[in-house]
Amino acid sequence: MTDLPVAETPSGTRAQLRLDTASWPVRAAQGIRETLGYGIGYALPFYFARSAKPVDPEPLWRLITTRQPAPVQSLIDAWPPGPRRERILRRFLEPSHAEGIEYHYDVSNDFYALFLDRRFMFYTCADFNAPGETIEDAQLNKANHILSLLDPKPGERIIELGCGWGSMMKHIHAHTGDSENLSGLTLSHDQLAYVRGTLGLNAELGDFITRDYGTETYDKIYSIGSFEHIKPDEVLPLYKRLHAALKPGGRAVFHFFSLNGTDRWPAAMVAAQAYFPGSTLSLHQDHLDWAGEAGFRLVHDSRHDYRPTLRAWFDRLAENRDKAHALVGVPVTNKYLVFFAASWTLFDLGKATLHRLVLMKD
Repeated sequence: MTDLPVAETPSGTRAQLRLDTASWPVRAAQGIRETLGYGIGYALPFYFARSAKPVDPEPLWRLITTRQPAPVQSLIDAWPPGPRRERILRRFLEPSHAEGIEYHYDVSNDFYALFLDRRFMFYTCADFNAPGETIEDAQLNKANHILSLLDPKPGERIIELGCGWGSMMKHIHAHTGDSENLSGLTLSHDQLAYVRGTLGLNAELGDFITRDYGTETYDKIYSIGSFEHIKPDEVLPLYKRLHAALKPGGRAVFHFFSLNGTDRWPAAMVAAQAYFPGSTLSLHQDHLDWAGEAGFRLVHDSRHDYRPTLRAWFDRLAENRDKAHALVGVPVTNKYLVFFAASWTLFDLGKATLHRLVLMKD
């Protein structure tokens, strides 16, 4: 196949809101075509997103998260074939970072508020440390853990790469009382407006991946859930620029999930283009090797379970799906429910793991 389906090439803000519904025979035919071209993991979210009928959440969750027999899973993992997967993914990586970020995030802040925690609006893995904890409890646990890793102090120049809705910036500001030296970068216009207008914090619209940070500019640099958007060829150059940007003794804290194993172009990353066009994960070992090559010293690498967070988001969106339908429509709501279940399966199968790294500049 030489041309990417229309849904794969976002053309700016609100692209997901232009999903067209279709009758079941048309959806089935499109689903077969996309399965043959890009695999069932890619086809499934669009199959449900093209439906004008809301999905039934629990049957959908069981459909997507139930473990497949080993031969079936092996077939899913092997399609598209390896050399073709790399060609497909390299084509997907051609658009700008801004297009992919806008496609996923510039849907509606009010929509995200329906399922994210109400305290921070964190759209990243939480830490469920005890039975009965809510998503609010778990996100506070996560924020406190990252705060302890970063150890921010008043007067230190600190920047967040991909600041989202300013969740961690808000927490750091509450801890240090210093907002003047705290800043964030985002490619989402909706998130920028929220950080500046609602939180009153310093944020800038910019691509943290290609930015020049200067030399010995910052005391601390951190990122929560944005390294997943860095294209593999960009990771080492970024690590080098971030190392140069830190003052001697400076610290970087990165929270992100990365691929396990040795396959740099797995089928799961083709499927991920349905949600994050232009983004793909790198191998975790590659991250460690590249960070070391850039001059960083690794002092912390912890693993965390993303599955409880994804289930919590799924449940909360399911509970609020009537409001979601009114805000963004049935197709987008259906697609996000598929996204949470499919992401849960990615981690349940051990294909990726959430890590928190602390890197030091000596």
